[in-house]
Amino acid sequence: MNKHISLNIRFIIVSFLAVIVSVFQSCSDKETFDVTGDTETRIFINSEGRNSLVNLKNSFTYTIQHTTEGSTSDVAIQAKFPVLSTKPVSSSVTVNAEVDNSLVTAYNAANNVSYERLPNGAVTLTKMSATIDQGSSVSSDQILVSIDQAKFAQLTAAAYLIPIKLSSISNNSAKISTNYQTAYIVINTKEVIVKPSVPATGMFGALVTNYSTWGITASGTPTTGTLVTQMFDGNVSTRWGFATHPLTITADMMETKTIGGFRLFAYRAVTNGITFSNVVVSVSDDGINYKELGTATNATMVNASGYQYIGLYKTVQARYFRLAVTWSSTSQRGISELGVYVQ
Repeated sequence: MNKHISLNIRFIIVSFLAVIVSVFQSCSDKETFDVTGDTETRIFINSEGRNSLVNLKNSFTYTIQHTTEGSTSDVAIQAKFPVLSTKPVSSSVTVNAEVDNSLVTAYNAANNVSYERLPNGAVTLTKMSATIDQGSSVSSDQILVSIDQAKFAQLTAAAYLIPIKLSSISNNSAKISTNYQTAYIVINTKEVIVKPSVPATGMFGALVTNYSTWGITASGTPTTGTLVTQMFDGNVSTRWGFATHPLTITADMMETKTIGGFRLFAYRAVTNGITFSNVVVSVSDDGINYKELGTATNATMVNASGYQYIGLYKTVQARYFRLAVTWSSTSQRGISELGVYVQ
């Protein structure tokens, strides 16, 4: 009995030591972060806010929309951020920053993406230094990098990356973080073909009159008017109805056509004022790979007697199209009429 007890105790001790060794080994394998585990005063960037050290993202993302009438962005492309220190600095420190395009390749490899470098002269380096005053841990001014709208048309690649790296400081009272010294400006670009505020007279081509050969499917199960032909019967009182939304309608026109716009009528558009609040338009040549043309909203679709019109900046050729629709109503979700303009 004593022998068994002795063996059990020995086993417990050996197991405990193994666990301790495993824990220390695991800790040694983890990445260390000088911002949170260093006795030095470190200068760093945290664009997410001073209280989110565990989740430093340091990225600013923008989208440029290219149309035949020009290139725009929903907001000004302007990255503005302070520099911070892990502790109040013992003397005033000025921190300098620079664009380091060598980091684009490394970022692409680490994140399995393919960002391009910004063309020379496209970025405006308005302010590339910031000062942390003595006794403070946040700079009194901010780094400021922007892109003038006049340069937007030059940015034709799908996506760009601008790495802004802290490069030097004015004295030795602090050191730059090696983990969090870079902020990233991400610029996505897309061609937008859906044009706002186009009336019926501004559509390219004429409405299709025969939809009988088309293949139409929906992402949801119809609850009313199971025959898809009710969208093409010319009667706004009938409908193809659904219980849920958003809903995606996919159409195979059976041959490539030159599309010039769309016309929709939501069920009870006139009697109850129901509209399509959002329609995302996409087209495809093969029914597999779709290109998004843009989004039409209730505010950007001309509404004439209940019909809502989706115009285009230019015609597009495709065999398939998709309309991802959202209704303004939470109870009445039906498509009374769907019309397609072709040339």
